[in-house]
Amino acid sequence: MVAEYITLDGLATELSEIKHQHFSGHILLKSSLGQEWCLHIYLGRILYATGGSHPIRRWVRNATIMGVDGSNTENLQTRIETLTDISALTLAELNSCWEYYLLVNWAKQGRITRNNLIKHIQTTIVEVLFDIVQAEEVTYQQIERDRLSPQLTLIDIDRALGIAVQQQQQWQQVGLTGILPDRSIKIVAHQEFKQIVSPSAYQALQFVLNGEHTIREIAVKARKSPAAIGQSFRGHLQSGMLGLIDLPDFTSPVANSKHPLGTKIPLIFCIDDSPFVCDRLEQIFRQEGYQFISVMDSLKAIPIAIAKKPELIFLDLVMPNANGYEICSRLRKIGAFQNTPIVILTGNDGVIDRVRAKVVGATDFVTKPVQAELVLEIAHKYLQSALSVK
Repeated sequence: MVAEYITLDGLATELSEIKHQHFSGHILLKSSLGQEWCLHIYLGRILYATGGSHPIRRWVRNATIMGVDGSNTENLQTRIETLTDISALTLAELNSCWEYYLLVNWAKQGRITRNNLIKHIQTTIVEVLFDIVQAEEVTYQQIERDRLSPQLTLIDIDRALGIAVQQQQQWQQVGLTGILPDRSIKIVAHQEFKQIVSPSAYQALQFVLNGEHTIREIAVKARKSPAAIGQSFRGHLQSGMLGLIDLPDFTSPVANSKHPLGTKIPLIFCIDDSPFVCDRLEQIFRQEGYQFISVMDSLKAIPIAIAKKPELIFLDLVMPNANGYEICSRLRKIGAFQNTPIVILTGNDGVIDRVRAKVVGATDFVTKPVQAELVLEIAHKYLQSALSVK
C-alpha cells in the first residue's frame, strides 16, 4: 500500500478530525521533494513539531530570538554548541525528540522563561506548518505511540494551521511563490548592485547577502517578517543581480551521539492489537535507549514498516484482519525484510505454532505476558547481529 498525497484542504480536514477525536501520538508528513515533518500530538492538540530542511538552524534561530541563557554569544559556532548540548539527555529522550526534551531541561534549569518557552514552541510549530502548507501536497500518516511527556504547552491545531496559511498567503501575495524562506540570497552582480544602492547600504548588505544566511535568518537580524525581506529583494532576484542558494543545515547533535550498539540507534517495531502489550514494550525499550514504534492495526503494519525500516520486529500471532503468520510471510517477500529479525508474540506456546511460525520465516518465539529481561535479551541478541551485517 503506497501512501497517497493530500492537498491543503485534505490536511486541514485530517487535522480537524484528530482534534475532535482527541488523538494522541504523532503525525508523519512527507512532501514530493522528500522533506519530512513530524507533529507531536496530545489529546488533539500540538505539543511540538520537528523536521523540514533546516531543523537545527530553526532551533538555534528560535532559541536565540527567545533569549535562552547562553544564546547571546556573537560566535556562531559557540552558540550552536551551547544551544544543542544534549549531554544531559537520556538515550530515551534523545531518541524520541531531543529538541523537546532540551526545552524541558531548560525550563527546569531556568534558562528560559515560561512565556518564552511557549513562544518558542508556538513559533516552531507555525514555521513547520508554513513549510508543510508551502509544499501544497503531502503524504499523511498517524502513529498512535511515541507521546512526549511532560506536556509543556498545548497548541490548538486549527489556530496554528490558520496562522501558517495566512503567512503563506502573504508570501504568495508579494510574489514569492516557488521561493523557499530557507534559501539564502547572494549578490551575484556586485558592480550593478553597487550602482543602485548607497555606499553605506552596499557595505551593510554585502555581509548579509553573502549566501551564508537564509531569508528567515536575515528577517530576524532586520526585525522584519520573511515575507517583507523577500519582497524587498524580489526585483533584484528577478533582474539577476541577486541569486538564491540552497544552504545545508547545521550538523545535528544526534549525529555525534553514542550507543552501546554503535552510532546507529536501533528502531524496534511492534505489531500487536493489545494497547497494554504495545505500551509495556515501549516502556521497556525506551528506558534502554532504543527507538520504538508500534501499530495496533495489522492492515497498516506493512506500509509503516516499509516507511520506517526497523531493525527488529515483534509480531503478535493472533490479530483481527491479518494474523501474524500472514504478516510475517508478506514481510519476508519484501527485499528489505528478508533478513530482519521477526519475533513472534503469543499466549500459546505450542509446538504447532512454533513450527508454523518458522515456516513463514519467524526468527524467534516469545510467550506472553511480556517479561522485560527476556525481551531485552532477545533484542540485544538479534540487534547486534543485524547491525553488524549493516
